[in-house]
Amino acid sequence: MKPAAKRGSRWLERYMPFVARSPEMQVEWLLQALQRRVLASHEITPYVRLLLENEAPEVVGRVRVALGELPSWAVERLVEAADIYDTPKLFALLPGCNAEQMVLALGKEVPPYERNPRLVRDRLFYAVYSRDPELFALAVEMLAGGPAAPADFAEAHARFQELLEDEKLLSALYPKARTKGDIDLKDLEALSIL
Repeated sequence: MKPAAKRGSRWLERYMPFVARSPEMQVEWLLQALQRRVLASHEITPYVRLLLENEAPEVVGRVRVALGELPSWAVERLVEAADIYDTPKLFALLPGCNAEQMVLALGKEVPPYERNPRLVRDRLFYAVYSRDPELFALAVEMLAGGPAAPADFAEAHARFQELLEDEKLLSALYPKARTKGDIDLKDLEALSIL
């Protein structure tokens, strides 16, 4: 009986659609795909998006725990595979980050069809910065001098530094006001339209 049950679970694991799996099974599937190198980075991108799609608190907690069990090389490959829109969500779920993962995230290009490239880049910078400001500074140094830096990286980083200074000034003037950390991304979209 046990061999048949084992065979049945292997069949289920092999042919079950990605979206029908539990979050832990999705992360395990991504790890196996990364280990086998059966999919290229751009082919894994939709699966990363599907993994991060559900924002229910219990699912987010389960995904955070599952991502915490991944080896660092797998996390780096996931950061590389995530597009610029999903990277802030991924960084919010990662239990720990290193400079190489931050460099991969900051080196992402904004698609040419994006109507608000500055907003997208600011979201990415803020997500990476909020994890560890000191590692962010190190990652910026590592990326700024290298060929992997996007063409508008220096300008975007200078603008982001100005935003941080403005945030500090405003929080000093209005200490009871909400900080950017308290503002939801949907609020930022509403502010960008104004």
